[in-house]
Amino acid sequence: MGHQRAGGTTGCGPGAGPAGGRRRERRALPPLVAVLATVVLVVAGCTGGAGSGASDAAGAGGDEAAADAASTPGRAADGSLSGVELPGAREVVRTAALALAVDDVPAAVTSLGRVAAGAGGLVSSSSTSAPPDGPATAQVRLRVPSERLDAVLEDVATLGRTSERTTSSSDVTAEVADVGSRVASAEAVLAAFRARLSAAEDLDDVLALESEIATREADLEALQARQRALADQVALATLDVALTASAPVAAAGAPGFVGGLGGGWRALVAVGGAAATAAGAVLPFAAVAAVVVVPLLALRRRRGRRTAA
Repeated sequence: MGHQRAGGTTGCGPGAGPAGGRRRERRALPPLVAVLATVVLVVAGCTGGAGSGASDAAGAGGDEAAADAASTPGRAADGSLSGVELPGAREVVRTAALALAVDDVPAAVTSLGRVAAGAGGLVSSSSTSAPPDGPATAQVRLRVPSERLDAVLEDVATLGRTSERTTSSSDVTAEVADVGSRVASAEAVLAAFRARLSAAEDLDDVLALESEIATREADLEALQARQRALADQVALATLDVALTASAPVAAAGAPGFVGGLGGGWRALVAVGGAAATAAGAVLPFAAVAAVVVVPLLALRRRRGRRTAA
């Protein structure tokens, strides 16, 4: 019955024919539902083990959460990893911190740069402070290959006296596998949307597909950025070095006669310096006194002679 009704519809009106019937049948479907159902079915066929999620998504009119869960291999609907085999090699992020007291802070900063370069790393940040009423300090961050971190720590420790040393390791193997799985799934879904866009003819379908592709591309770029950040943290360990200028140590005097002679000489020099300082302070007053007092004394002496005569 339905077939005859469709035939009657396609047979009336000018220009009616098989092509016109196919266009009307394509417009009869909701565009976005058809697009999402196609994407889910394609992804389900590629990933395997997610057929039930794809069927539910298609039957619900293209529910986005179910489509994402079905498009991720080994991922449950709640977003957790299920049945994913982690790689044999562990992915570990290593960090360390070192506090040193050094004689020359700028020279130590330069030496840290050489140590990092020799290990195949770099100085990612550096700041130096030299307050007038305190010791000079510096904060330097090194990024070195993780397998060379222990050797770099030993080299850096030779630059001064270590006051604090800490190291830590964080296993991110599961997170690396999770992000890699999400990236692969996002790429597969994006490829399916692009393939559908190249075959779309209806304007509503094209607009809906272009909007969805833009959203998926942004999500994929964010995942890829996180993947690159994890790879950088695993490949290069972070070493934070705090440098502080140490106070100079006074040299101890030699014992015995030589030591006493040296101490007496230093005391004599100190007394002589103090006497010279006092003389320098009194000299201006003595000059003024000589200019004023000497004439007065001479005048008084003359008067005394006249009185006696």
